[in-house]
Amino acid sequence: MQGRIDTSFQTLQRDLFASGMAARIGMSSFGVWLAIKSHSDYNTGECWPGMRRLGELTGLSLGQVSKSVRILVDARLLRVLSAGKGKRGNRYIARERMDVRLGDRVLCTIVLDYVPATMRSTLKEIDEAVATGNTVRDVFAACEIVPGDGFTWDKSAGALTARIAAGDLPPPDLTEEELKRPLVQRVLAIQRKEAA
Repeated sequence: MQGRIDTSFQTLQRDLFASGMAARIGMSSFGVWLAIKSHSDYNTGECWPGMRRLGELTGLSLGQVSKSVRILVDARLLRVLSAGKGKRGNRYIARERMDVRLGDRVLCTIVLDYVPATMRSTLKEIDEAVATGNTVRDVFAACEIVPGDGFTWDKSAGALTARIAAGDLPPPDLTEEELKRPLVQRVLAIQRKEAA
């Protein structure tokens, strides 16, 4: 008798919890999303588990699985590809989504297909592009950009456009050097007196 263990794993963006998306879609839909991701082809991201199989994996009824698939599509966490002429069932591609924030304000959400073979390098390039504004290749070509409230996406310019009130910008963190400046010290003293 030989034992066997599955040592493979999958990843998910922590932002699904930080942004509240996991709570909005619900744990049933979240479970279906994870089950679909677990079937993803390493090189293409495509998978084709049937509704019954997804129900077996998640403990959900066919109706609940079907509803969860609709919720995932609406939340841009899943793409459903038609089965093709003469074929039954659908093919799926799970998607990842990440909010780009300025303080507490969501500037936009970046949505991309979950393709295990390229996920780590793609996420690294997106992170660098957001942080620096520079890209080695057009990493955003394969992404969907969903503008945050009050923003629009200008495809021709490849940029978000909006007006941001100064009060919506996050306050800068004061360094130790800035705290030593006389004006800052005076303002802090006034604030301490007011708080007392």
